[in-house]
Amino acid sequence: MGGGVTHPIESRGCARSALAWVGLGRLWLRPAVVCHSGCVVRMSVGIGTSAAGAPKRRGQAGAPGPTGVSTGRSDTGAVVSDRAGAGVPAAADPGSVPSSDTEAPGASASPVLGALRAVAVDERVRAAEAAVREACAELRWNEALRRRWREARAEAAIRGAIASGGVEGAVVPAEVLREHVAEGSLTEAATGDPGLDAVAGLWRAGTRLVGWMPDLIGRGRPVVPPARSLLAVLHRDVVGPLAAGGRVALEEVGVPRSGRVGAREGGPGTEPQGEELAARLAGLVELIEVERAPALVRAAIVHAEMLAARPFTAGNAAVGRLLVRHLLVRDGVEPTGTAVSDLYPGRVPVAYAEAAGAYASGTMEGVVAWVVWQAEAVLAGVQEAQRLCRAVQAGTWRAG
Repeated sequence: MGGGVTHPIESRGCARSALAWVGLGRLWLRPAVVCHSGCVVRMSVGIGTSAAGAPKRRGQAGAPGPTGVSTGRSDTGAVVSDRAGAGVPAAADPGSVPSSDTEAPGASASPVLGALRAVAVDERVRAAEAAVREACAELRWNEALRRRWREARAEAAIRGAIASGGVEGAVVPAEVLREHVAEGSLTEAATGDPGLDAVAGLWRAGTRLVGWMPDLIGRGRPVVPPARSLLAVLHRDVVGPLAAGGRVALEEVGVPRSGRVGAREGGPGTEPQGEELAARLAGLVELIEVERAPALVRAAIVHAEMLAARPFTAGNAAVGRLLVRHLLVRDGVEPTGTAVSDLYPGRVPVAYAEAAGAYASGTMEGVVAWVVWQAEAVLAGVQEAQRLCRAVQAGTWRAG
């Protein structure tokens, strides 16, 4: 599952990716936690607590530090932190980071933006982003998307829900979900089938994202809610079926953790609580909203923070994967909205766990490894989108 995989980024000249270091690594599991299929025997994403951080990768330098994107300041190039923690080293000279965009007034004052740009200038990240943009540009001009882009987006929402559900332990055939969508029978959060309910919740969230996407051909530009509302709405779609089935309390749906409330699911590193949790949530909101951030790095770090900070009691990883799709479309990297980036975590779950653990180590090497892994997931999602487009053009699959 590890070193024998051919990596799309490596074929474009990138340095060895996160997957190349996986080997026979293990998953860290937290017992007695809720998964979408209704079981209490595994973590929702297969990534559990790691008391000592992640296994070290070859060439990883520096001692482990706290996780998260810093909102502190430093005049050096070292990792800086405040109560929110710091997993991304701050740029020693943010002004030296190249950007194709004109700076907005006060933009350079954002330490979060400086931290994201410090990651973006790494050679491996540059190669990864170039590979992603090349693949997405090729996808954009797929013949099927000239007239049938709405069908393609609808089918991508179904395939994404099936893939993400599989990561969460809810295995449902795609055809079953398509039939229910076509029949319009998914109007209730609970159908009596926990697996179908979980996948249906993920499909509702994916469909909601489609509704917020700009028209691929045309001038439609729907208004996207602010970050806190975005998080709450997606979480409500994903975790609503758990609440309807009595597996989580209703007051946990769409409401972030606070105080000493713990998460029901595990993740890389120690879950923050109290003031640290509040600061990490504020940092996550800024990550989503800050302007002119490097798009791939932003999407990757938002996903990682959902895993590591665990702002909700459950459903964090699933919401994190949805946010990747949303942010890449919103920021113009993957404008078609058809890439199924959820597919890769289910195919190589050990690499998912390893890459998340690397991010939680708090080193630049770990953060870069995570971003490269996220790029691989996007590339795999683009490949699935190409297959999806061929199927839509041939009329062999219907999203309803």
